[in-house]
Amino acid sequence: MDLLFDAYYKPLVVWADTFLRDMNLAEDVVQDLFVSIWKDKVYLRFKPETLSSFLHVSVRNRCFKRIEKRDVFRNASVLDHVELVFEEYNERHDQLVSRVLEEMALLPERSREIMNCVFLEGLKYREVAERYGISVSTVKTLLGNSVKKLRERLNKELFSGFLLFYCRWR
Repeated sequence: MDLLFDAYYKPLVVWADTFLRDMNLAEDVVQDLFVSIWKDKVYLRFKPETLSSFLHVSVRNRCFKRIEKRDVFRNASVLDHVELVFEEYNERHDQLVSRVLEEMALLPERSREIMNCVFLEGLKYREVAERYGISVSTVKTLLGNSVKKLRERLNKELFSGFLLFYCRWR
């Protein structure tokens, strides 16, 4: 083992460093390899013609495992950023919905009821007309006027939020 270590340690550390780009980590990988060779008595099965390639392939594979582990933690910081952006989006979405609901509350009661029937319940104009005992053209007029008022009161972003919020339920 002493001869093996003396002959291969430094070249294997340099080999590991080409993958890891961290000399301390490369030394750890090579040391771990030699410890496992000693513990598991792998040295008893060495063949002179394959010894060098076995050691180099073993170091390479251990380096790849270390890189995979390191990448998991590197990506964790990216996920924190994504989570933060999602939280900001959620907060903004809640503000949009809240503002749209405030503006809808300012509409006349019948107009709000008709909007809820058409947009939330997905009723057809005829069904809404039958429910409230009014004509289909009155439903269309009330709905059109309500949407027009909301468009005037809300900026483009908020009105788009209204359309997304209500029309997705259909």
